[in-house]
Amino acid sequence: MFAHVGRLGEQRSMREKKVAWFDCPPRQWQSVFLPLQALSMTSFICAWQKSSTRRDPFDDLDSPHKNCHTKASQGGSGSFMVVDKSEAKPARRRAPPMQFGADLPLWTAWLYYEEGLKQDEIAERLGLSRASVFNLLQKARDDGIVTITIDPTRLERADLSMALKERCGLDECFVLPASGTGAPVHERLGLLAARILEQKLHDDDVIGVAWGRTVMAMSRALAPAHMPGATIAQVTGSSIATYDFSPELCTSNIAARLNARCVNLHAPGVVSNATMKSLLMQEPIVEQHFTLLRQCTKTLFSATPLTGQTLLEDSGVMNEAVLREYLDAGGVGFASGYVFDADGRIIRTSFDDRHLVMPLEDFLAVPERICVAGGASKIGALEAMFHARIATILITDQETARALAERFPA
Repeated sequence: MFAHVGRLGEQRSMREKKVAWFDCPPRQWQSVFLPLQALSMTSFICAWQKSSTRRDPFDDLDSPHKNCHTKASQGGSGSFMVVDKSEAKPARRRAPPMQFGADLPLWTAWLYYEEGLKQDEIAERLGLSRASVFNLLQKARDDGIVTITIDPTRLERADLSMALKERCGLDECFVLPASGTGAPVHERLGLLAARILEQKLHDDDVIGVAWGRTVMAMSRALAPAHMPGATIAQVTGSSIATYDFSPELCTSNIAARLNARCVNLHAPGVVSNATMKSLLMQEPIVEQHFTLLRQCTKTLFSATPLTGQTLLEDSGVMNEAVLREYLDAGGVGFASGYVFDADGRIIRTSFDDRHLVMPLEDFLAVPERICVAGGASKIGALEAMFHARIATILITDQETARALAERFPA
């Protein structure tokens, strides 16, 4: 019988050999089957039985073997086991590549978020069910492997943002949605401004920084970065105020968060008379500083009104007499060192002759002038600032944006 099978093998292909084997008479079938079983069927069955008895560490997620079934078939007096593949899931689970170690959630997250595979495709590749892939992706988020953030630039598409951008001559406008958290507006605006600035930063930026609560809140909310090629510089002289939002503190804090070069202006923001200002401006270190400011690619500042509880007086930058002089001349707002009236005209008094600040012509030449301001008390100042064309980018809150849109009808 074996010689007969051998002769068939010499005359037929491998596929034909298998057909000849099943064509044997029933009584001879068992004697033919047993030797061939040693070459094929036994090794397959043993491998299946070994894998089916092994403890699966992901059984709690969803076992890929749970839909596999076996059937017993009779062949003469013997029996053998075969796998019914009609209901079987994708086969054996693949271990993560070596570069991922044994971190299956990391590999699953990589395939989904970086390579763009669908969950069904990942399940097939890993030999898991779709439910297991979903659980692994959730675990990746829970463990911090994957973090999901909202792109703040999408806020620009909101109706209020677009309305202010078009009506007020802005390049960009970002509106912070209303919130019921009760957090101060300047803190929430600082957080949004930090996220936007992070996306706009370049390693060769020269950023001029003014001062204020909102600017300081933004500096605290910045994510740590490594930008040794960037320069952060004061646009106005230093202040003797004890508040934690002075020009030098705002500048140094932003530089520290970005690991950037910090350039403070080591001169007072306000001096006693015009002659003193003229002499200081001739000092090499001060002259070099203002030369640097002419290279600014961005400026960061806020806006404040001249009436009510204003930081200009609270911080010691101006006294009541100085404020009264500006108010009598029609001043309504202050931004980045300059006072303007309701029509946007810059107002100058004797105070400007004593104030060390980035010259207006240099300031207006900066490509991106970012104003971060909001709140009911600042609506009038922001309206006047738009007429003055001081800002090119505005970051404000929803209530303020709505009020401003009403003052600039389409």
